Amino acid sequence: MTSNFSLISLGCARTLVDSEDMVQSIQSVGFKMVPEGTKEEIMVLNTCSFIQAAIDETESNIEQLITRKKNNEIKYICIVGCYPSRFKETELQEKYPDVDIWCTTKDESTLHKRMAELVFKTKFVPEKKQTYTKISPSHYAYLKISEGCDNWCTFCTIPKIRGTHTSKTIDEIRQDAKIQMAMGAKELIIIAEDTTAWGEDIYGEPCLEKLIEGLADLDVWIRLMYIFPSRVTDKLIETIANTKNVIPYIDMPIQHVNSDLLAAMNRRHNKEFLESIITKMRSAIPNLAIRTTFICGFPGETEDHVTEICDFLDTHHIDHIGCFTYSYEKETKSARYSDHVPLDIAKKRVDTIMEHHYKLRGDRQLQRMGEQINVLYEGNKLCRSVFEAPDVDNVIVLDDEPNCAPGSILNVKLTGVSGIDFLAKQQ
Repeated sequence: MTSNFSLISLGCARTLVDSEDMVQSIQSVGFKMVPEGTKEEIMVLNTCSFIQAAIDETESNIEQLITRKKNNEIKYICIVGCYPSRFKETELQEKYPDVDIWCTTKDESTLHKRMAELVFKTKFVPEKKQTYTKISPSHYAYLKISEGCDNWCTFCTIPKIRGTHTSKTIDEIRQDAKIQMAMGAKELIIIAEDTTAWGEDIYGEPCLEKLIEGLADLDVWIRLMYIFPSRVTDKLIETIANTKNVIPYIDMPIQHVNSDLLAAMNRRHNKEFLESIITKMRSAIPNLAIRTTFICGFPGETEDHVTEICDFLDTHHIDHIGCFTYSYEKETKSARYSDHVPLDIAKKRVDTIMEHHYKLRGDRQLQRMGEQINVLYEGNKLCRSVFEAPDVDNVIVLDDEPNCAPGSILNVKLTGVSGIDFLAKQQ
């Protein structure tokens, strides 16, 4: 008794980790994963609903799946994750009656059982444990160290969708790491809604440094993402600097630099603190690359606030940034604020900041010509060094296809720039 299924994973890397976990449990009850459009009987859509743009993408995908079902291309539809977590199931059932299963993030551990009952009309007990199947490249892996968030930033719906913060134990995370390394991972990317909150529910206080020390013996790059600025301590910076397998890269979403707006966002720190920890990080960690994100158009933002961000970038060079327009979400506290910024103005502010960043970044890139660095080969002439995270940062493009498999470590020389990407030659 078997049935083919396909899975689409929308949204961030955290959703991707959830998708990989679901694949294992689904395959344990008699299903086989196949590429989308290859005569699958059931489609699983793991969704995002963080902001309105993500909701629009999710609903577009749902409508496409319903069309396929009506054309007899698939038989069943399962919608999982953040989207059914944000809205009432009765409302979703009324809106999309052709969907067979709605499953929230809290109920994902039961999805495989519900699918078995739906398709096989009986509870299915696996005869043997299924082999782990990755849906992301094997040479790097995302390690989700906790679930949920207690920060309640005033613009954010994640605490409502994902629930309260819950940490995995060091042993659980090490086991996840060893599974990924056994499948070829050379890089482990630490993720969560807020990685710096890790351990608070276990040890009584946030202690990401304790987890870093618990992973220090692994022969792999460890990349830290989703660092919450207000929880960065001298001890954490010291541990990052002194742990050999933690690479010099930190993703730390800032969202803004103006102290008044940071307070309105409930970010729990001001500009002075932000500048102090960046200075400390760069002093303690040689060649550190920093990635961050900014929100443009938050209620009350002015043109002077945008200039303040550009001046901040002049002083504290940031290697990679993402810049997004504020999204009005009615469940959030900021939706009740006054002085909302028109979307067209917010978009122009994004352009202003990104143009300023690219000018600064381009100047720094040219200063690196001739530098020799080790890179992780991605395939198709594309590489990344410790200074670039997958999917969100630039890549390094080789002049010729190397004679090696993806995941190999190469030494290359930077020879040029194309757009935001480096050009390089293997040494």
